[in-house]
Amino acid sequence: MANPELNAEVLLNLGFVDVGRWELSGDFIAYEFDGEDADANQILFDASNALYAFVRGERVLYIGKTARSIRKRYVGYCRPGKRQATNLRCHHNIKTAIAEGLEIRIFAFAPITHLQYADFEINLAAGLEDSLIRAFDPPWNGREKGQPISEEAEREEAEEVERQGANSANDVVSKPAASGTTLASFSIVLGPTYYNKGFLNPGVEASRSLGNDGDPIRIVFSDGSQTVVSKINRTANRTGAVRVVGGNQRIAEWFQKHFREGDTVQCRVMDPHTIALVVP
Repeated sequence: MANPELNAEVLLNLGFVDVGRWELSGDFIAYEFDGEDADANQILFDASNALYAFVRGERVLYIGKTARSIRKRYVGYCRPGKRQATNLRCHHNIKTAIAEGLEIRIFAFAPITHLQYADFEINLAAGLEDSLIRAFDPPWNGREKGQPISEEAEREEAEEVERQGANSANDVVSKPAASGTTLASFSIVLGPTYYNKGFLNPGVEASRSLGNDGDPIRIVFSDGSQTVVSKINRTANRTGAVRVVGGNQRIAEWFQKHFREGDTVQCRVMDPHTIALVVP
């Protein structure tokens, strides 16, 4: 049985972010980002290995984890396949609650940390999932032998395969703002530290087009490599210029795949929370 003291506030204190709510969209459901930080918070949906929760008032109804990204995971909730038990259950519960005039909030947890054991990065979301589900005992998580169950990455993958060939969820799922415009451009020379550590400093001019200190930021790659969700730091440089902090090892690996030490990388600020790195 869940501890009555474990409520939505506990998740927020752990670092979950209240990003939006579920809404009806015809016969299906869709999610809507809201609040003053909506533009920044939606970046969390692009982070891999993230946790999320569905909340009504102070009660935590569901806790899930995705190995890919919340944005991709929610395709199944919006338009579940006929054999997708988890998706169907949550889809039904959300629609029923909304029809009863209840608001179902969405919390996201995509910690941008440097936690490591030896040379290996620690996946904080994966480490928390089971213990949070056991403690909160969310009623929408389903049961196995009387105990709440978590979503397995293998189950997610199997469910999403069924969706291939189905109607695109782009019309019902919110997605990042797409724009062909470039707010600012900058380049970085891959000295030894940048090349090996994945540092990314846009400089003073380009930083004027970027978000606030502490905001999440997505790093996208012109070759289609998986997006890196990082964080804006404006305190590391005395000028207040942005430093991208978090996920730097993955950025370094991309540098090393496409460039040699000493090469110059062209970069574009697409919006206040998106930087694109370009392969020549």
